[in-house]
Amino acid sequence: MFHWDDVRYFLALYRAGTVSGASKRLSVNYTTIMRRIRVLEAFVGAPLFKKQASHYSLTGKGQELLSTFEEIERSFTRLEQHAIQPCTSLRGVVRISLSESMLRLIALQLAGFQQLHPEIVWQLDMTNDFVDVNKGLADLHIFPRFAPFENIDRFERISLGRYRVRPYIHRNYPGRRSKPLYAHDVDWIAWDTSQITDELSRRPSSSLDVGLKIVAMASSGTVTLQLARAGLGAALAWDFLAGDDPELVSLDLPELTRSVEICLYALPETLRRAAVRAFADYLTNELATRNSPGHPTAASGS
Repeated sequence: MFHWDDVRYFLALYRAGTVSGASKRLSVNYTTIMRRIRVLEAFVGAPLFKKQASHYSLTGKGQELLSTFEEIERSFTRLEQHAIQPCTSLRGVVRISLSESMLRLIALQLAGFQQLHPEIVWQLDMTNDFVDVNKGLADLHIFPRFAPFENIDRFERISLGRYRVRPYIHRNYPGRRSKPLYAHDVDWIAWDTSQITDELSRRPSSSLDVGLKIVAMASSGTVTLQLARAGLGAALAWDFLAGDDPELVSLDLPELTRSVEICLYALPETLRRAAVRAFADYLTNELATRNSPGHPTAASGS
């Protein structure tokens, strides 16, 4: 028999990566986590997790069911909210920490949610750094999912989808129309001198060396794009920032192109606030719809 609690155990283990982390999230013991996971695996007829050296990761079947289980979680959360606060409208300040680039991704959803709940007030902290929401600096933090951060298992991590990052350059950049441009043919605009070489280091099969010419550095993705738009050189950018810019074109450089997951981070107790939970669900659903195949504004992935 299928139980909602089994989905909670599945999602807790997926988000924490370890049984001890999942146990802390749900305040249950180790054996309960593993017993309920085995029950769920028996129900679906396949293993959902595989044990790695230091953590658990999803099997193919687990990946296949992840979005379904996350939707079940959102549905139960909405049901609980209606049961507990049937007549209470959403109101108050919701504090979000994010970069200018991430704001571009979610700006329409901020406006849409506020139209549904006019008494919500957004407080946006613009930063390019991962913010520890445990310190009270924000209710929610939106950030690409790169390497694990210290004490990351304290946070709920909600995926907002995968988005492509690749090089963009001005459409009239010298030489672009006469021949294909390679990484060494252009000047580069980066966050710092290591950004481009860090990208190349993720592609061990690349034949490129790391001696690329960086002509400008900026601490903002929108600024690097402005410089690329001015013709200064090429910049790595999200497709949702640069893909519809008529002044920019993408460069076909597989070694500098990748798909990155963007996530929403929050503490479990923060997500129990009705306004915060409702917005997290709204944002996730809206972006999932926008990124679905065939949608006119679907984000690119690879």
